[in-house]
Amino acid sequence: MPVNETIFAYAVGRIRALETRLLDKGKLERMVEAASGDEALKVLAETDYAGLVAELASVHDFEKILQEEIKRVFSLVKKISPQPYLTDLMGLKYDVHNLKVLLKAKYLEETNHDILFPVGTIQIDKLRAMVTEENFRDLPVALRTAAEQITEEFAVSRDPQVIDLSLDRTLYDMLITAARNERAAVLEGLFVREVDLANIKTFLRVKRMGRNKEFFKKAFLPQGRLTADLFINLLEEPLEFLADRLAMSDYAAVVSEGVREWQEKGTITRLEKLSDDFITDYLQQGKRMPFGLEPLIGYLYAKEIEVKNIRMILVGKINGLPIEAIRERLRNVYI
Repeated sequence: MPVNETIFAYAVGRIRALETRLLDKGKLERMVEAASGDEALKVLAETDYAGLVAELASVHDFEKILQEEIKRVFSLVKKISPQPYLTDLMGLKYDVHNLKVLLKAKYLEETNHDILFPVGTIQIDKLRAMVTEENFRDLPVALRTAAEQITEEFAVSRDPQVIDLSLDRTLYDMLITAARNERAAVLEGLFVREVDLANIKTFLRVKRMGRNKEFFKKAFLPQGRLTADLFINLLEEPLEFLADRLAMSDYAAVVSEGVREWQEKGTITRLEKLSDDFITDYLQQGKRMPFGLEPLIGYLYAKEIEVKNIRMILVGKINGLPIEAIRERLRNVYI
């Protein structure tokens, strides 16, 4: 059934009030221009983050408050939403991220610094127990199937790509199928765009590594609007051809600027920023809507971008990056 937009009236009213408390460009700029990480944190303490900042013993522990803020926001939106299973779809990527981290820790014995996010729909302790015991019966069916297949395939191949590729494809199958079944157009549009942008980045990485079309096919996510053939036919062509082929698409500016930096600097930093800004532009439709799911999804994404900006600023300050290097990485704000 289509989503009945009027049932979101109360939730949208709450979201409108919360939007006014998002960090604006001016506040972020003050953090960027701060003399140090500690000084940037003092600027953040002038905002709604004040209580969280007060609990920090050191600026180096900032990730704790960012995780706590995202957890709080997802919990709040779930509470006020009349159809929380729709906003829960935004949290599924954290479940998949956590599952990836735990599987790699088990099968690859990685001692990495990947973060387990306490934001998804599955408690981390439960997910850890499932991985330890290799018993995934309490996962959603699609994730359970993927996890069981990974367990079997990895025992034979020992290929770590099995974990990422299988779970990424499963994630977007789940997300887009659910969005379509619920006729939640804003979510379907969001997830399809995320898939297309992910495939563009995959194409660039495959080109850089000099891998063949069979490798690309394994990494390609099939749920987007851009076809696998479009990319495969360009694998042996100069990189400029990708920008030409997408010149009339929604992704024209993202690709042309991203490819240019790739060629000049060998990095996808600009493409990553442009991709996030592209999604922000898409979700800003929710700011104009008096009812419906769109404002809730837009606010959740806005918070994720806000946290990403704070993280980039504090990491930059702690590591002594130049102001301009930090500034050019910041994402556009939602408000």
